[in-house]
Amino acid sequence: MMLFASILKELRLLSRDLHGVAVLFMMPILFMLIMSAALSNNEEIKQTSPIVLLSEPNSELNADFANALKQENLWLEQADMSELAHYQSELQAGKFALIIANPNAKSTALSAEQPLQLWLNPSVDRGWLLGVKGVLQKHYTELRLKSYLDDNHITLENNKRKQIKEIEQKVNQELDEKFAQINAYLAKDLWAEIYLNRQGKEVTKPNSVQHSVPAWLIFGMFFIMIPLSNVMAMERQTNTITRLRMARASATKLIVAKLIPYFLINQLQFIGMVALGYFVLPRLEMPAFSLVGESWHYAVLAAAVSLSALGYGLLVSVIARTTEHAVVLGGGGIIIMAAIGGIMVPTYVMPEIMQTLAEFSPMGWALSAFQHLLLNHADLHQIADSLWKLTACGVAMLALAAVVYQHQLKTQVRF
Repeated sequence: MMLFASILKELRLLSRDLHGVAVLFMMPILFMLIMSAALSNNEEIKQTSPIVLLSEPNSELNADFANALKQENLWLEQADMSELAHYQSELQAGKFALIIANPNAKSTALSAEQPLQLWLNPSVDRGWLLGVKGVLQKHYTELRLKSYLDDNHITLENNKRKQIKEIEQKVNQELDEKFAQINAYLAKDLWAEIYLNRQGKEVTKPNSVQHSVPAWLIFGMFFIMIPLSNVMAMERQTNTITRLRMARASATKLIVAKLIPYFLINQLQFIGMVALGYFVLPRLEMPAFSLVGESWHYAVLAAAVSLSALGYGLLVSVIARTTEHAVVLGGGGIIIMAAIGGIMVPTYVMPEIMQTLAEFSPMGWALSAFQHLLLNHADLHQIADSLWKLTACGVAMLALAAVVYQHQLKTQVRF
């Protein structure tokens, strides 16, 4: 009987926390659907800009290579190696997705072959690049080995009658040399990747740290909502709102005074995560994270991200009735924004529809701007679109939160 009564008591308590019960079902379902969609990119290679294949004039090898790539439905253009500088500037302007410079000819020996030069933008779609490199390796290796093996006949210096043992040794020797060259060729790097930023300067190849540190830094800044919502809930529970209003403090001044400390905390989060990536990651045998370019550019971006995060956090805080409600509503929203914004799964591995959805996530705007600064050495005007979106989103949510907060102040006074 006691057990039955205890069960009924727990069920009654659960019925008073429907938000908490709902999150047990809705959040896993939403997260499962979003992450499944984000990782379901099994589509063919899609291009938004052409690839340029450069070689010496009248290269038979490149002509065959180009035909093979076009059969894979790659958008390809051919040009002479002498035009490399021109196409590098076009690559910086975003008119081309990739430059392939092939210094080899059909007559080049495998042992003397030079790697293909792949000229890239650091922010290239990594999923697309991986698919293209697979196609390049397949067809180029096939062409080179076919050309080599076409001449794979054994010519003896003296074809007069000799002892069987001498013939056997000669044939085996030449075959061993042939296959040794093939093995050496397959062991060589097929290409050398060269990354150019927006200013035309060579930069190092992007690594996983350059995605993970900015991504989780932005994610953490949005979680400023948790302490902010706790303070707002305490104000309601202790009637602090009523006392503040009776002191004739305006809602705008109260909000500004409230947000300044949290804005400073966001900046400390930013600095702390960057320092962690720089000092701690190398000790864990990972690449060190460091900011590239002007430090004040990152400061402007951090301020814009913080404004958007504080706008979201304050809006959730004034709408939520309890701390638990705020955690469910705000935390769930942050996780969803992170999932569709490329924080948890890079957008380049997402299908096209998910990449479109990422354009509506404030975290997606922030991460895109950060990557442009970090990888492309971009200037502020080159990330102005993301900065304006973050600022406008933050101002809009702060304005809406101020209206709701003003209404709550008046309601508390009359009550």
